[in-house]
Amino acid sequence: MDTLVISIGMGFAASTPLWVTLNKDNKIVHTGHFKEPRYLSALENADSSIRPAFVKKAKQPYRCNGQNMHKGEWTQEEWEEFFHSDWSIEKYIRYYKRVKEKTGFPMVGDFTNRNGLLSTEFLEQYKPALEAEFKIKVVMIVRDPIRRWWSECNSMAMGKKVEKTFLGPLLDTAFYAEIYRKWRDVFPDIHVIIMEDFSSGHSEELSEFLGHKIKTIHRNCYWPEMDVNIPHYPELRDQWRNKGQAIKLQPLTDEIVEKGKKCFEWIYEDCHAEGIYPKYALNSWYM
Repeated sequence: MDTLVISIGMGFAASTPLWVTLNKDNKIVHTGHFKEPRYLSALENADSSIRPAFVKKAKQPYRCNGQNMHKGEWTQEEWEEFFHSDWSIEKYIRYYKRVKEKTGFPMVGDFTNRNGLLSTEFLEQYKPALEAEFKIKVVMIVRDPIRRWWSECNSMAMGKKVEKTFLGPLLDTAFYAEIYRKWRDVFPDIHVIIMEDFSSGHSEELSEFLGHKIKTIHRNCYWPEMDVNIPHYPELRDQWRNKGQAIKLQPLTDEIVEKGKKCFEWIYEDCHAEGIYPKYALNSWYM
């Protein structure tokens, strides 16, 4: 049976370097035309807003940070069925079957960060259809909760009033353990990747989970941690740009970290209870 790898994020935790590692560098998981089709989110929410976005993307020149250059031969009819038609789980399944057939990669995958926010009801509804056609493997990459949230706040605020955003209401993406439990309870074949461990060279556990050796790990703007001085790698523009502009990063000061610890203490505790914390890059998380 073919294997479908579903990534559930997290955004701002180096999901793109993970995607490049598994897709382009090691040729283990092929994701089709894009890293993030956002199809399941559109299906759950009956959201047609992504359709014109993908039509626009299809006409743009190749961009290495979110698209695949080598995706096999596709007819216009095959393309339009997935990206232009009404959403259905059957079309989703058919698309990834075609990706497997056209690329010959060992596995296919959907690396949409929004997958982590799909509801339990949605996952349970479509679990039988997905498992009838694929062996489902779920991967989740996480980063120090405070640093990840600070990066997301910098992106949202575009470098302005970042601390106010940081100390405001948390988004659901901050609750790693809750997202993990939700997916584990429906699709138990799940593996959590600690960004700091993985980017330090520890790929053995993920290799074993996928059943394929990861020979190289792609570089990552977020590791080692350099605060506002992150490198601007061109293939990882989503790590340092937003809306076509470089993000004017604000420094994460000790004072802000101490304020953040008061909000995040229970999140760290919840992660530790599930075994979600660095095992090799010790002291890389604040708590």
